[in-house]
Amino acid sequence: MKHSLQRKLLYSYMAVIIIMLIMVSIGVSYLIRDYFIFSKKRELMNKAYELSRVVDDYYQGTINLHQLGIFINSVDSFLDARIWVVDGSRRVIAMSTPQRRYGPGGPWHRPGMRPGGMGIPLEANARGMIRKCLEELNQVFEGREWSTTLRHPFYDEEMLMVSIPVIQANGGMNGIILLNSPVRSINEYMQRIYYYIAAIGLVAVLLTIVIVNWLSRGIVRPLREMQLAAQAMACGDYNRRTGIRTDDEVGELGKSLNSLAQDLERFVSETEKVDKLRRDFVANVSHELRTPLTIIRGYTEALTDGTAADPALQAKYLGMMRDETERLERLIKDLLDLSRLQSQNTNAEMEPIPLAAVAEGVVSIFRRGAEQKGVQLQAEKLEENTVISGNGDRLTQLLLILLDNALKFTPAGGKITVGVERDKNLILLAVSDTGSGIASEDLPFIWERFYKADKAHSRLSVGTGLGLAIAREIIELHGGTVEVASAPAKGTKFIIRFPSLEKELKPV
Repeated sequence: MKHSLQRKLLYSYMAVIIIMLIMVSIGVSYLIRDYFIFSKKRELMNKAYELSRVVDDYYQGTINLHQLGIFINSVDSFLDARIWVVDGSRRVIAMSTPQRRYGPGGPWHRPGMRPGGMGIPLEANARGMIRKCLEELNQVFEGREWSTTLRHPFYDEEMLMVSIPVIQANGGMNGIILLNSPVRSINEYMQRIYYYIAAIGLVAVLLTIVIVNWLSRGIVRPLREMQLAAQAMACGDYNRRTGIRTDDEVGELGKSLNSLAQDLERFVSETEKVDKLRRDFVANVSHELRTPLTIIRGYTEALTDGTAADPALQAKYLGMMRDETERLERLIKDLLDLSRLQSQNTNAEMEPIPLAAVAEGVVSIFRRGAEQKGVQLQAEKLEENTVISGNGDRLTQLLLILLDNALKFTPAGGKITVGVERDKNLILLAVSDTGSGIASEDLPFIWERFYKADKAHSRLSVGTGLGLAIAREIIELHGGTVEVASAPAKGTKFIIRFPSLEKELKPV
């Protein structure tokens, strides 16, 4: 049978409280009883010494036995103690006889017994019980005090017995005085105390149940929340969070669990994203490779089976096969470039690069092609103090990609502008054109591999669809950021911000 943590805590606290109540009750009861017994013993001792003077008067002949009996009976009435006077030969010469305390069948109403002093006949059984009591008084006859609590063999009840010797003026001993006080009143008082302790204990247990139940709920509730969160994570739900806000160890555990869920959620999201990119990449590469290979295979079969017997047709087929082979070569080259950039193996090749000079060099490469297409290509704001830490070949490749795309999508009569300038601690590279532009819904995806804004991956262009993906890796490699603004039929503008070399060399 499964027991919850809350129930275990409740049972444990209740067991501790009950055990503590029992131990305290036992300890307090013994302490109180011992205190009452000790107080009663001191009182009886004091009264016994006062009685010893009266008993000494009896031995001196000042009073007779009858007067002694009346006196000890009167003392018995207010002291509530049975008084025995025993002489030196261990004979009981007088006993107090409080008849009002005993009904028929009590020790003073046995057959052949009646109250009185010496000479009053007692039955044999009573005399035997008296001798048994006197056997415990050896040390008193030796001149020492004695006290004990036991079940009295004569009165047949629990009594406190106190005895002292009666010493003569010359140092001799006349006998002893024995006081037998019932402890039933103390027991009755202790029984009332037990009732009070039991009632208080019951209230304490009930309060303990309420308080411990409340406390255990406060302990178990956050643990339950963490259990549900862990179960949710085990089932793949990493959005579940615990609502624990305490500053104790449980709160720290809840925060750690929330942090773990957040990290797992991020990891799973990144994993799914990477997996999707991998699948898309494989699909796109397969598509890009399959199409030229299919074309090459078709033309090869046409040439080998004699379908294309016309020399002009054969030359056309061979030219198309060459174009597709070059396309495959560019695709493989771009894939290798992208792979190298993503591995970031070019960090060791960084050096101070004047970005304006690189831009001017690339513009001169495209100038003749732009003139042939009827596109105006200009280099504006090429400031000289625009040095960055970078790789010259990669920065040249970045500009080649951007200008190639700009020239490709800018019609005759359009304009392409390249600019490099400083903006505080940043170097800005801007490439703008007045071409066909990019639709707003396509802008977030232009950096993805094999993405083309025409949605059809038209084969009229010679691009591989990897240019901007390579460009983004080059920008990130140099610690830069890029911003793109474009509108259909109005053109596109790329603004790339690189940290200047002075900022990178600034001491920390």
